[in-house]
Amino acid sequence: MSTEHARGFSLLEVVVTLVLLSVAVLAIIGLVAQIGGRSAAPVLHTQALYLAEGYLEEALLKRYSDPDGIDEGCAASRTLWDDIGDFNCLATPAEPTDPLGNSLPGLSRYRIQASVGPPSVVGGATTRRVEIRVTHLDGDIDLRLAGLRADY
Repeated sequence: MSTEHARGFSLLEVVVTLVLLSVAVLAIIGLVAQIGGRSAAPVLHTQALYLAEGYLEEALLKRYSDPDGIDEGCAASRTLWDDIGDFNCLATPAEPTDPLGNSLPGLSRYRIQASVGPPSVVGGATTRRVEIRVTHLDGDIDLRLAGLRADY
């Protein structure tokens, strides 16, 4: 018999190494999946903020009171809305649209809601508070922006 020892790994060493490597790979895959699942959240929040800012700016640029005294009603086209009170037409959540009433591609899972408060005096000026609320159908987003429109 020879006194030389065989070189290499035993079957037990190979099995233990494979088990440890598989546990490490599974842990890394789990972390990557968790991070990847949350990576869209900042984009959704940014889109919601842009929507709210756009609607709020549009509302605050309208006149404080109806200039022609004609109630336009809740026309399909926001281009007919001529004062901030008309934004009460968005009291129930609706899909975001452009001022002409066209849907906005890629934003159909958001809902826009607006409320216009009664006149009140703030700092000596008569104002109305406009609040825009943006939600997402997945339930992760509930964003509200508000601004005051003064009667000047």
